[in-house]
Order: sequence, then structure tokens, then C-alpha cells
Amino acid sequence: MSQTDDTSSSDEEDYGSLGLSMVSITGPSRHDCGYCKGKDTSISFGIWAHNLTCRDYQDLIDRGWRRSGKYLYKPDLEKSCCPQYTIRLDASKFNMTKSQKKVVAKFNKYIKGKSEKKSASLKEFMHEAEEQTEAGDHTFKVELEPASWTQEKFDLYAKYQHHIHHDKKEDISKNGFKRFLVDSPLTQEEIYGSYHQKYLLDGQLIALAVLDILPSCVSSVYFLYDPDYGFLSLGKYSALREISLVQDYHTTIETLHYYYMGFYIHTCPKMNYKGRYAPSDLLDPIDYTWHPIETFKSQLDHQSFVSFVQEKPGERSWPAGWVDPAILETEKVTDQVFVMIGQGRVAPVNCLVKFDASSQFKKEILDYIAAVGIPLAQKMILC
Repeated sequence: MSQTDDTSSSDEEDYGSLGLSMVSITGPSRHDCGYCKGKDTSISFGIWAHNLTCRDYQDLIDRGWRRSGKYLYKPDLEKSCCPQYTIRLDASKFNMTKSQKKVVAKFNKYIKGKSEKKSASLKEFMHEAEEQTEAGDHTFKVELEPASWTQEKFDLYAKYQHHIHHDKKEDISKNGFKRFLVDSPLTQEEIYGSYHQKYLLDGQLIALAVLDILPSCVSSVYFLYDPDYGFLSLGKYSALREISLVQDYHTTIETLHYYYMGFYIHTCPKMNYKGRYAPSDLLDPIDYTWHPIETFKSQLDHQSFVSFVQEKPGERSWPAGWVDPAILETEKVTDQVFVMIGQGRVAPVNCLVKFDASSQFKKEILDYIAAVGIPLAQKMILC
């Protein structure tokens, strides 16, 4: 039932083609924190996704989950050193600040020699650099394509990781790049799925955005760029470009109007800049309702874990946002949680002999249901 590598069987691929998600439980984990450098202070619960529908992933990120390649994890905001709050922006209501306009104007001026549009919509402003003129100093193009591996993309990734994140060259591998930024469990469904957005300057790849396009949002997975072009503020530019992409999709898909920037960490400057794109909301870690980031900030200045659910001290003994274990025991939820048993067959997980024979196995299953929520646990197939 546990899985750490992608060993998808033909059964799993068949179920994936039927529009069903196939996942394995990896369970709880502790890691060193990449933000405050704490030792084993980042705590999460994980699953490995062999196939994942875009609808199911949308529901998972709306419960505080996030993917890295095919590995999905849900941080424990209450116990981790640097709580990670899911953040989203309503792109249909976005207005650029003066400083954000300057980023785009500076970029357009570099490409064309001058920025011609003083007053324009975000879409017009963002696409100005792609307009071809004889007087332009450079040519610029943005291309969106399904996530794929190329040598050019890997070379850019290696340069970025070495110069920006100071990774040792010997630690940067093609397989690592593929697992992290190419492999995705998402099932391609019309426009939905995992994509690479390429930034081409004079025909050369200078930046790459990894994006998931989902029923309600465009979710930013990762962004990397050529350090030689750091003076163009490509990180800030790309965020505005992705907001513009959401606005484009919203014209034909009414429900798709959010831009998810991953996690917001209040105490980390590398992560709290996301709050500068307004209007943004943060996800309550207990009841999964959205609240304006300003409402959170007033409390995050004084405490690291914030929820607007009123709880009595000691009232809850399980992780924040998990389903009450008592509910799972009394409502026979496991009758409708299915596991693959081979040869294209599935069965309720509580029919397995070891469900009752092994208390550890039973706890693993109940923890999984509690972490993903009952509706998703009863939709996704365990393997």
C-alpha cells in the first residue's frame, strides 16, 4: 500500500484512462526546513499519485495539499516550524500596483527599446513585448506546451539551481529534473493538465514556468530563469504573466479565475512576497474556508498558527484540518474506500484480512482518509 517510486501497472493505467485517480500512501514524514534551516522541524503527510484527475487535484489543493512531481504532501501547520498557508488570488479582480507596472515597463523597454503603452489592460501590457516592430532591440515570445523533457530545459534548470540556489553541480541530475518538474500524475483533460510555459528571448530559452491548469485555477508549481537575465526581475514578471494567463482562460471558462502561488509563509521573505498580489486569500487550515490575507496577517504577526475556527484548548488531538477519527469509526466510511487487489479488480479496504488483523495498517488507512477527507478518499483508488 505504501509507495515511494513510480511503478505504475497496466491496471493503474487502465483505471487512469477511465478518469479515476490512483494513489498510494507514503504517510507522515519529518524533514529539515528549507526556510529556517530547522532540523526535522517540517512535518507533513504524503501520498504518491500514479494517476490523478485534475478535479481531484483541485479538491486536494483546496484542502492544503501540494505536489512535487508525483509526490503530494499536506504540511502540518500546527506542528511545523514555518507554517505553509495555501494562497490564491482572484485574477478577475486583480489590479497592478505602481511597482508591478514598473516591472513590466522595464521588461518591455528592454525588448523593444521603449514601452509604448502608458495605459492599458494587463493583457495588452503583458503582450506588448511580443509585438514585432522594426525598431525593436530583441524578439520575445512565450509558448505554452505540455510538460516535457528537453536538453535545453535541463541546461537552464542546472544553471539556475547552481547559481541561484547554490546546488553543487554534481548534485544536479537529469533524473532529478525529470522527477521534480516534468513528471506529473495529472491526467490531461482538454485544456487541463501540467504545462511548461517557455520564455524565449531572441530564440533562446531564458525562463521556464511549470504550471498546472485546473478547473478553477492556474497553479504555479515552479519558476526558473537564466541568472544572466536577473536584472529583468523575471520572477515578478512571470507572476504577472501567469495572472494574465488566468484572465485569458476566464474569458471562456467562467469557473477558472484563480491564480494559486503555492504556499505563503509569513516569516519568510522568499515566500511572503506573494501577499503583494491583491486581492489574495489564505486558506483556513481547519475548515478550509478562504479569508482575506490582511485578516490573517494581523494575527500572524503574533502567532504562527492561525485559524478562524473557534476551538477550546485540548478539544482536538488530531492534526489540524483532519477528519475527526471518531467519525471514521462510527460511520463505516471504509465501506466505500476501495483498494486495487489485482487483475483489474478493486474491493473495499475493510475487506482485506489485514485491515482488522494489523492495527498499524488500519491506522495508516484511517490517517489517509482523515488527511484527504472522506469524499476524496471514496473517489480515489488505493494501490
